[in-house]
Amino acid sequence: MSNFVIFCSFSMLAPFFPKEAGKKGLSTTTIGLIFSVFQLVIFITSPIYGNFLTRIGTNFVLVAGMCVGGACSILFGLLDKCPPGVVFAGMCFACRSMEALAFSAYITASFAILSNEFPKYVTTVIGITKTASGIGMMVGPAVGGGLYEIYGYGLPFFVIGSIVIVSGVILAVLIPEQEAVNDTKRSGSVLTPLRSPMVIVSMMSVFSCAVGIAFLDPTLAKHLDPFHLSTAEVGLVFVIGPTLYAFCTPIWGYLVDKKDWVAILIVLGQLVYGFSFFLMAPTPWLPFLPSTLWLLIIGGVLLGISVGCAAVPNIKSLVRGALEVGLEDNLDTYAVVSGLFNSAFSLGSFVGPTLGGVMVDHLGFDLSASVVGASNIFVSFVACLFFTKRHFMKTSMLTPIGLRPPLLGGEEKDDNDDIRKVVNGVGIQGEGHYNV
Repeated sequence: MSNFVIFCSFSMLAPFFPKEAGKKGLSTTTIGLIFSVFQLVIFITSPIYGNFLTRIGTNFVLVAGMCVGGACSILFGLLDKCPPGVVFAGMCFACRSMEALAFSAYITASFAILSNEFPKYVTTVIGITKTASGIGMMVGPAVGGGLYEIYGYGLPFFVIGSIVIVSGVILAVLIPEQEAVNDTKRSGSVLTPLRSPMVIVSMMSVFSCAVGIAFLDPTLAKHLDPFHLSTAEVGLVFVIGPTLYAFCTPIWGYLVDKKDWVAILIVLGQLVYGFSFFLMAPTPWLPFLPSTLWLLIIGGVLLGISVGCAAVPNIKSLVRGALEVGLEDNLDTYAVVSGLFNSAFSLGSFVGPTLGGVMVDHLGFDLSASVVGASNIFVSFVACLFFTKRHFMKTSMLTPIGLRPPLLGGEEKDDNDDIRKVVNGVGIQGEGHYNV
């Protein structure tokens, strides 16, 4: 519920804020920066929150993020009273940045708490929350636009902001207190997981997924102009991907937790995700593809199904990578991993629309979408090479004691102690024997 409300708060201003900001004398570029600064702030602050989360207090960060975010939303509803021009722009940037700080605190803390409370089902649980987030992102613009039509600029912010604050208070009552972690127990910093190749590959995957999603936000509507669709029909095209993402994500989480299909889902998900952009363009590299609405819709369907398949398993692979480089299996590590995941996703969400607009202006939508698709296929190829090499390396080390890990995921043990033993403990010890 909290994820739904806070993502609704994040997305609700899309239908009406550009028009109101235009009345205040802001350019399209400035309006775009007001939107994108949100993701930039999350990219910067998520690792910082992850590093200090357990020192500040996980529950406190979670509740404070909700309450401060709601308060900033209410303040944003008062900005129509500001003088036009620089003052209005400055206040928008200030409120939006502070709201992003609060949002970053909430999502980092919530990821860490869920991982700590449901260690054996973390991907499934995170998948369910992603469903709520996706629905909030879809419903937010409709709710914001509806409230705006009823009573003008301020009402959407006052209503949703108040609901966010109330949700924060409810969380303060319901969420169990998390165990504190002392500095003396920490075995690494927020940068320690970056020593793991698995973490690097996973962050590449998360980043490329976010770039693709965000690329379409400022570019797809104009690409639909030749089809002469109504505004409502354009909106329906936009919600195809998010709808399928929201409802497929728990399925991918279940497969990761129950079947441990981490690698194969990342590889195949990235591959199909990249190909979906080839269909939506359609890519000039495949000249036999027709430029039709039905092909674009098929691409949108594949995008919605595959993006969760590619992104969700990275949650588990990030945790594994962090454990492999010596971090402890505790709330502190989940907080660090949460910060890295959110940072990579937010950086992609910032880069996608920023570079997307420039690319489309110079290359056109078809070639730009093809480049985005090709980059995701490249990440799929890199992930395939990494996980295949990892499989054969582990096979060569484990064969003497009769263990064989599965190729690209399979039924690999899910116990975190076993993971650390297999990766850190396997190998020649001081006396030359295998320690598994």
